Amino acid sequence: MINQNNNYKISVVIPLYNKFNEVRRAVDSVLAQTVQDFEIIVIDGGSTDGSRNFIKKYESDPRYRTIRQTSKGVSAARNDAVAVATTDLIAFLDADDEWLPDFLEQILLTRKLYPNAGLYGTAYIPTYALNHQALSLCEIPPAPWVGIIPSYFRSSALAKCPPFCTSCVAIPKNIFEQLGGFNTSVKMGEDTDLWARIALQYQIAYTSKPCAKYNWIANSKATDKHIAIQHHPFFTYFNKLHITEASDVRFYLEYEELNMAYINLIAGNRGFVKENLKYVKSKEFQKRKLFFTMLLLLPNLVVKQMPFVKRVTFDKLKCIRG
Repeated sequence: MINQNNNYKISVVIPLYNKFNEVRRAVDSVLAQTVQDFEIIVIDGGSTDGSRNFIKKYESDPRYRTIRQTSKGVSAARNDAVAVATTDLIAFLDADDEWLPDFLEQILLTRKLYPNAGLYGTAYIPTYALNHQALSLCEIPPAPWVGIIPSYFRSSALAKCPPFCTSCVAIPKNIFEQLGGFNTSVKMGEDTDLWARIALQYQIAYTSKPCAKYNWIANSKATDKHIAIQHHPFFTYFNKLHITEASDVRFYLEYEELNMAYINLIAGNRGFVKENLKYVKSKEFQKRKLFFTMLLLLPNLVVKQMPFVKRVTFDKLKCIRG
């Protein structure tokens, strides 16, 4: 039932840019939620593939609205959508991902249990076509656990990925605005930068029950782009704070510097790679550090094929499991 009083419980922000083949799946997954007291804000950054016309059919639903802007990047799009949201809780969904029917129900339940948390997240299902992978979780109990993550930084670093992605988090609007939202000055890592800035000051409430699907295959997937970046944005942010006692955070920063090393390898900036690896000292990461050091000995042309090899590996996996 549509809430006629516009007294919605949660705002759903969907940034859109040329996702004609996926955006319907995303919006439909919101409309299929067990909780229906929400508003949907789709912010279109100037799509040229017909996505804009395709989503017009949803405009008859009073909970739905589209904001059109000249593309300023996904971070600015999300920030602009949050600015016009009418609720005090913001959920994010990328146009190429989707929610399971109980996502909002689980988010609101978690918030009821932990009203002072700075971020609410759920586990998700890494999805490749019809194949699903298991999400790696470290120092977090298995489903159906709901609670406060003991250390977001340590769990993320040990698992080699955060326990949630952009499409399965919700953030109180006041906290989002207090921290300045997504960093619009960076081209990569703006999501994990925000999660880490929140985790520095607030508890992270989480359910290990998977409530969303992260789809690896999608048009214009941001994770397919490799742009040289000297350091992860949170690395720069944290070091300006001059905090001396933060072992879990520094452990996490080593993990992110390894991620930057991989990206910079593919982008061809070997100077940045050496800079990234210089900060990696923990024994847990030495094998990976050695691997990247060895890759520095290979020609750029060979190293740049790594994403292609990775994609072919996924294709073979699909054929084996399909």
